[in-house]
Amino acid sequence: MAGMLGPWPVIARSVVVAAMLLTGGSRVAAQAPIEAEVKAVFLFNFAKYVTWSPPESGDAIPAELRLCVTADDTFFGLVKAAVQGESVDGKPLMPVALDGLDAARSCQILYVGDTRTADARAWLAAVRGRQVLTVGDGSLTDETVIAFVNDANRVRFDINRGAEARHGLNVSSKLLRLARQVKER
Repeated sequence: MAGMLGPWPVIARSVVVAAMLLTGGSRVAAQAPIEAEVKAVFLFNFAKYVTWSPPESGDAIPAELRLCVTADDTFFGLVKAAVQGESVDGKPLMPVALDGLDAARSCQILYVGDTRTADARAWLAAVRGRQVLTVGDGSLTDETVIAFVNDANRVRFDINRGAEARHGLNVSSKLLRLARQVKER
């Protein structure tokens, strides 16, 4: 089964667990917690398949990858558990619960929750033009690089290549192939 799922064995386990819970009749109520857990693991895995351009001259190279979350404490706990002790390209993943828009500017990955809300739009505006992988729930926006979508009770994601370019990122072709939909520039 792992070979069939490609490079994402951790996600594969989460998706299998989610599928078992979701098809268990009375266990359908477990969908929200399992969905959040799957998204937390996806956020960790996205970091493996995205590269950030080298910083402008004079800018410091970050010693860590800051994965910032604007959602509730429960989701932040899931993200923290998913990235604990993990690193990407020798840089430790640092989960950050954001408490203000200025703090978002130091993130490499920013999860904003539902992209239709005014709060999400404010978070996305705070990092406009910065090298930040922006991730949200629902439809892609001009500022969202990746959007989680629910597709037949499965967590999937769409990718916006225009936002990717505007944020100075490079999404791996491996991740593009896993996307449900890729919106070209």
